[in-house]
Amino acid sequence: MAEVADVYSSAPMQALLAREMAELAPILSGAYGNYGLILRPRHAGGTLPPHLLGTIAALHVDERGMFAGSVQCAPWQLPFASESFKVLIAQHALERIADAAACVAELSRVLAPEGIALVFGFNPYGSWRPWLLRRANDLHLCSAQTCSAQFAHERIDTLQVRFPGLMWPRAQAPADTRSAPASRFARFGSSWLLIARKRRSALTPIRLRSGARDPGRAPQLAPGAHRNVA
Repeated sequence: MAEVADVYSSAPMQALLAREMAELAPILSGAYGNYGLILRPRHAGGTLPPHLLGTIAALHVDERGMFAGSVQCAPWQLPFASESFKVLIAQHALERIADAAACVAELSRVLAPEGIALVFGFNPYGSWRPWLLRRANDLHLCSAQTCSAQFAHERIDTLQVRFPGLMWPRAQAPADTRSAPASRFARFGSSWLLIARKRRSALTPIRLRSGARDPGRAPQLAPGAHRNVA
């Protein structure tokens, strides 16, 4: 796995990761909630832009293809309560997991209703493909459309697909790393960004019995039954 570590520590990859994090700045500036979750392909990663989230749990994919960091677990067995996170960021982490669909199902479970998922992936048909495959041959590249279908199966709807990456591997990102209008060739560049939102949970109405006592009182949860999730 040394070659995988080397590709993510290389100057061109570090420039790309920084460029991608900068793309999230205007999105995260309006994101708020108690908890957020970020997944990275290896331990080192770029700095998150300013955000309004209370706590960020950070995980990375280790040499076994498992998650490490804030917790250690299998990608399909996250030790978090359901609907815990208001924001999910996955920066090239799914490409290092053998069963990405199982991981997506688990990520859907822990994402709160109306929560935002921000997923970066390498473009399998893009200009970086030869460079990537020469340096790491165990990456599971997929298109934004494939990733979108996996999330849609878990009731997470794609809002937008962007192409914020770089056209060619180089040691430095552009001086202005903030969002800029994408050129018509951007979709052939290094990576894509999927912006998605989890659907609100459907509530099933309960019909009260006509003979119920005290019909004028509104039903309430028993003390302690409330649960904050995000």
